[in-house]
Amino acid sequence: MKFSKTFFGFKPGEVISQIESMENEHQQRIIALDSEIEKIQAELQKAEEKREELQERLNTYMERERIISDVMVTAQINAQRIEEQARERARHMLENAEEELKQKLHELDFLRIKVARFKEEFREVLDNYRVSLEKVREEPEDSGFTPTLITKENRRHDVSS
Repeated sequence: MKFSKTFFGFKPGEVISQIESMENEHQQRIIALDSEIEKIQAELQKAEEKREELQERLNTYMERERIISDVMVTAQINAQRIEEQARERARHMLENAEEELKQKLHELDFLRIKVARFKEEFREVLDNYRVSLEKVREEPEDSGFTPTLITKENRRHDVSS
């Protein structure tokens, strides 16, 4: 803006008017900036509240993640312990079963030996009865006949003669 000139400088009315106009503009600018500052501060406050809310949610999620991680580690440790116990129990059961099998095999062998001995002794008894029966048939019937018991010694002696 150009001011009109007077003999001693510029016209004071114009200068004062211009100063007042500039002051009004400046005041309006200050009011607009204050309003904008208040608006930005309100937005900043909302953003800060939102940030705090998000931080709380993040902390909650981090705590849940930590708890889940702890649970997973504990579950894995428990699973390993249970698996080891199951393997140990299975190994123990297998050892017991093998021991029981050995014992049953020994009992079976013992019973086989016992059966074989019984068969042999029974054959001997039957042979003794057969030899005794044959001797009874061979001898004539006497009224004074006395039966004799054939033993192993007598039988051997009779067979060799």
